[in-house]
Amino acid sequence: MSESDSPIPVSDVAGSRVEGGSSDNGGVDASVEQRPLAKTAGKFLRHGIGILITLAILVWMLKPVVVHWAQVKDRISDTNWSRVLLASLMFSAYLFVFRAMSWRRILIGFGHCLPVAPATRIWSTSELARYLPGVIWQVVGRVYLVRPYGVSGSFCSASQVLELAIFLLANIILAVGCLVWLGHKMVHGLTLNWFLAIAALIPVLFVLVHPKVFYRLANRVMARVGKPPIVKQLRFRELCGLLVWSLIGLVWQSLAIWLVVAQPLGLQFTKWWVVAGAYSLAWCAGFLAFWAPGGLGVREVIFVTAMDLALPPAARHTFADPKVLLGFLAFLSVLLRLWATTGELILAGIASTLDYRGALRRPDAPGVVHKSTDAAPVRSENRTASPLLV
Repeated sequence: MSESDSPIPVSDVAGSRVEGGSSDNGGVDASVEQRPLAKTAGKFLRHGIGILITLAILVWMLKPVVVHWAQVKDRISDTNWSRVLLASLMFSAYLFVFRAMSWRRILIGFGHCLPVAPATRIWSTSELARYLPGVIWQVVGRVYLVRPYGVSGSFCSASQVLELAIFLLANIILAVGCLVWLGHKMVHGLTLNWFLAIAALIPVLFVLVHPKVFYRLANRVMARVGKPPIVKQLRFRELCGLLVWSLIGLVWQSLAIWLVVAQPLGLQFTKWWVVAGAYSLAWCAGFLAFWAPGGLGVREVIFVTAMDLALPPAARHTFADPKVLLGFLAFLSVLLRLWATTGELILAGIASTLDYRGALRRPDAPGVVHKSTDAAPVRSENRTASPLLV
């Protein structure tokens, strides 16, 4: 969320005129004029560095595929695309039942009952915005889309933070619960670093999502920007229910992932927890990698390294060369990105079709709140607030 530039003090402008500033520059000090330019250049630099890091990771990850193409091309050509499509439909159902409806339940707890179709459309469309450079578009997009339904930007942002905190905690619990069984295999490498990092977040997130902590912090932010507090609040028991619901959903998601990777890897159904732990760990790493849009590259490389450690010997021995195995795992990581994106697009397309009036921003769309013509004007102290909190 970007901060608005502070206004130029009158004394600075007056001082620049007294000290001989010409009328060509309007008396504004050159350093003041250069601040927005420097700020914009800094943003582009950060985004550029993030894109370069992501590209470097992708090149490093896909190198084994290119080098050992002769050994992996037959396995790649044997990909069962009907299983991939079925898994994408399973993932789309998972996003609707366990993700979009969880966010809708949080909004209901905040006092805003959106119809199912608009809530699904808003959630799914805003999720696709995370692939844009910068971490703000997913939040800004949801605020923009939900505003016609009477939900303020501040309430929307708070609901999104709570939703993501619960979902991140569920992924961490599943990743730690599955991968801890690997024991000595987890004592080295990049996977261990991410494993320890996310495990350390468990107590932090448990404290953060507790109602006494979360709502106190949220209402403090509301007060600072001149917004009303969140009066209707979810109880701790309800938040624990959402956490359990997210864990059940992740198990369903893991079955969809297993459907994609089981046949090419020769992975038995009893080893579904291997892909469950590896993918949840990879998702957490991608989520925390703020420089990578949608965790692109980071999620894939962590999935490859985690699967390389967790893969059972029976599946590993089907590959004569460990480097060929790494190359094929890299292909599977890209395939899983395609699988996930396809599921997201399916859900967004169905939701937009069912709620086409809301997608077209028509005033007769179900759930749209019509503002009163005699509504009170916006207070002057809030005009410079961030658009996410309006």
